[in-house]
Amino acid sequence: MYNRAMLALCLAVLSLPTAQDPSVETLVQRVQAYYDQMGGFEADFTQRYERRLLRRVVEESGRVVVKKPGRMRWEYETPEEKLFVTDGTRSYFYLPLERQVMVSHQPEGAMGLDEGSPFELLAGRARMTDSFAFFESEEEPTHGGVMLHLIPTEHHDEFETVELEVDPDSGTMHRVVLIDSGRNRTEFIFENLHRNEELPESLFRFTVPSGVEVVLHADTPPDPR
Repeated sequence: MYNRAMLALCLAVLSLPTAQDPSVETLVQRVQAYYDQMGGFEADFTQRYERRLLRRVVEESGRVVVKKPGRMRWEYETPEEKLFVTDGTRSYFYLPLERQVMVSHQPEGAMGLDEGSPFELLAGRARMTDSFAFFESEEEPTHGGVMLHLIPTEHHDEFETVELEVDPDSGTMHRVVLIDSGRNRTEFIFENLHRNEELPESLFRFTVPSGVEVVLHADTPPDPR
């Protein structure tokens, strides 16, 4: 009985991720420092949804604009035009073809980007080391970077683990992969990123068009404007 218990304990320990080593810690600090010193940026993005059981992949692409603290604008261009805007306190997810806008008092709520996700680093709303433990990843990079495996320090509904591909020299994020408990993957690829410290506040405001249905997230107070 004792030997079986010890064997089970050893197997459990071996199944845990390898502890962070100095090279991982240095790379994480480089990523954090890169986004700490950036006030705003623009980039092209590709978003892929992979649903394991359905064996289905859906791909979308567009342009993202981010300004600290907490302002984001995601303009989906293909295959369907959509718009996600947040001013850091309230978010709008506009679907023109459906004549509908979803409004949430949570900055990321309407698009399903959970609080504590890597996107909070992009928007300057959190430090990655406060939300994740970092380890070497077993995944292969696809954009010439280095892979990191992230385990959140708190439970999140939208994802269970994160795979992050970063440039080892600059700290730029090339790819963010959110993986949920069902092993479904949501992947974001960023290209043509450039800094822009002079982004106008008007980019992060949204006026509901006439005739569009407004769907309020639970507990979202009326818009004061």
